[in-house]
Amino acid sequence: MSEPSGPQWCPRFPTSTSLDDLTPDFGDAAKAFISAMKKGGATVSVAATYRPPERAYLMHWCCMIGGSGQDPAAVPPMAGVNIDWSCGHNLAAAKSAARAMMAKYEIQYPAALVSRHTQRRAVDMTIAWQGTLRITDFNGAAHAIASSPRDGSNSELVGVGKSFGVIKLLSDPPHWSDDGH
Repeated sequence: MSEPSGPQWCPRFPTSTSLDDLTPDFGDAAKAFISAMKKGGATVSVAATYRPPERAYLMHWCCMIGGSGQDPAAVPPMAGVNIDWSCGHNLAAAKSAARAMMAKYEIQYPAALVSRHTQRRAVDMTIAWQGTLRITDFNGAAHAIASSPRDGSNSELVGVGKSFGVIKLLSDPPHWSDDGH
């Protein structure tokens, strides 16, 4: 028996915040970049690393049903996720439940089924500093970043991150990955 969709699904299959859950190559790069930022005076808070495929499935389909008009009865099943997207074939209830899931997940951009997060090659992090960030890039070059904004969207910091192989997705404020996607 499947369980109707709704926000009760959101705590299941949690996203990791551990850099150890990333692929070894990208995890090492992210750790080195974060270490350099912290040594330079930045605060870094990691919000997400690895996203299990089951969570991506839930996030993607709640967006499609709640925000894009997807017929909930046509959503393909996923092994291990016994969800009834159609809420007993009640379209209004299904759309309402999907929107409630979107709100609970705090989804700001449509969720992909497969992403750098499900591939263990992305990190969402909030970065901030006061004054001048003194940071050394991967190649050993010193940088003094005094320009604004003093966060992860700073173009100078983006360049330093790239030297580590941690590339900023400019359209998504907290998102960094191995290829910028």
